[in-house]
Amino acid sequence: MSVADPNLAVDAIAAALDWGGAATHKVDWGVVELHLGTSLPGDYKEFMARFPSGMLRGVISFVNPAQSTRHLRSFQRDFDQALANVRSACAYDYDTYLPFPEPGGVIPFASDDTGGVFFWLPWTPDPDRWHVVYLSRHSPDAWTRTRRSMTTVMLELAKSQGRRNILGWNMARYERSFNPLTL
Repeated sequence: MSVADPNLAVDAIAAALDWGGAATHKVDWGVVELHLGTSLPGDYKEFMARFPSGMLRGVISFVNPAQSTRHLRSFQRDFDQALANVRSACAYDYDTYLPFPEPGGVIPFASDDTGGVFFWLPWTPDPDRWHVVYLSRHSPDAWTRTRRSMTTVMLELAKSQGRRNILGWNMARYERSFNPLTL
């Protein structure tokens, strides 16, 4: 499942989740990227223009860092914790990716309700070509790698009615919805 145009992918995700809302941004993306120390993919920014912080299907949790300075601080805490966990796995010689800011180090952007984390794998300098990888909370080396963009992975999760998704979970058990969260 691949959608080349990020706007179309975001529209398809919103339709699959019956979401008609939008996000308000109080922080410029340039400030967010400067704060995090990295550029971010355009499809992620498109997704965050439509979706505020919230839960996709009650499973995937997002904090929209451009929503407010409080959201940016919350995103940064989650970001730093996810990277610290990857750093620890590296220190204990698990078969894992390097953490950002190491060259090619994974960059976190979302989590699941069990403690697993979604990362970008910046295998190229162009953030719009980064792939998504997922680290299960069950093991520090239980990575699932895709060759798909963030919005393609989220569209797959939004529409999935079985186990064919990055999580490997039977998504038929979860309502197709998006629920905004307040911090």
